Amino acid sequence: MGSTTMTRNPSGQRFLTCAAAAALLLIASWPSMTTTAGRYVSNLNVNCMRCLCYASTLCNATVGCSRGYCGPYYLYRDYWKEAGQLVLPDDDPDRDQAFVDCASNMECAQKVVENYMVKWGKDCNKDGVTDCDDYARIHFNGREDCSAIENTNFGRRYETCRPVNNRGKFN
Repeated sequence: MGSTTMTRNPSGQRFLTCAAAAALLLIASWPSMTTTAGRYVSNLNVNCMRCLCYASTLCNATVGCSRGYCGPYYLYRDYWKEAGQLVLPDDDPDRDQAFVDCASNMECAQKVVENYMVKWGKDCNKDGVTDCDDYARIHFNGREDCSAIENTNFGRRYETCRPVNNRGKFN
């Protein structure tokens, strides 16, 4: 960073000026798109991903597996397969535990969700835009089912964290 954005306090420590900090905050909060395999997924940003994780398991990275669902995004094997069978580095997707290991790893699981939304994302609630509300329905119900989620634990948790630009009633 240049001297215009950094300054030193009396003890010699460098810190961002208020203007530089505000600019970084603006950049960090700017709506973004996830890029997966060269495809853009509008509105699938960091805030949405964080909320999907929270709604799934309170983003518990140590949740393990229960009834075939694994990891912080509570993924199931068919979801993982439809997303391209992503694996940890140097792993083999045909290895029996590859799914569990990927689903239990925050970074790998997030890439699975991103790939799934690239492939299956759509305007579930017919409001004219594909956004986190749609991704939440697809994540929870699967690609074939855009049913409402509000009467589920997932839906109640999602409502508490859904991205600001999605505020309003479920359609």
